[in-house]
Amino acid sequence: MNKKGEMTIGSIVLLVVAILFGLALINSIGESTNAMTEKQSVDNQSISVVSAFVEANEVNESVNFTIYSQSDWKVQDCPLTSVVLRNGASTELTADTDYVLYANEGVYSLLNTTDTVPATSLNLTYADYDYCADGYNKDSGSRSTANLILIFSTIMLLAAVLEITGITSWTGLVK
Repeated sequence: MNKKGEMTIGSIVLLVVAILFGLALINSIGESTNAMTEKQSVDNQSISVVSAFVEANEVNESVNFTIYSQSDWKVQDCPLTSVVLRNGASTELTADTDYVLYANEGVYSLLNTTDTVPATSLNLTYADYDYCADGYNKDSGSRSTANLILIFSTIMLLAAVLEITGITSWTGLVK
């Protein structure tokens, strides 16, 4: 009697364990790959700017506020991108009119023309930006290699499922 296609309880348990274990690993590999290959986004990071105001309409323009602390290699190779600053009323501030951005260092300073007014002691600005996480691969070749790891992990999971289920030949599946 041909037992091809029949699965024992042990095979079913092994199949379930392999799929769950494989999916858990692929999820972890995918998150790591994302950090290595994509810039990360931050929305609505609040930054108190009250220390820049000498009085209601006077800004000390030499005060810098940190958006994101850039490590040495990021200063050279991966400045902040897509930076948008807003005041507490969600009004977008204008670069070089309301503030000066130093994307390489990850800081900005307000200008006297800014429409941010210290109405409260917390006077916040909100920053949206993209940055390179630690472990980000700045070279396109290394980003491609990181993506290959995820692709091969998925193929290995598929191969394990096919082996456990006994499907070793695609000719029986194609008519």
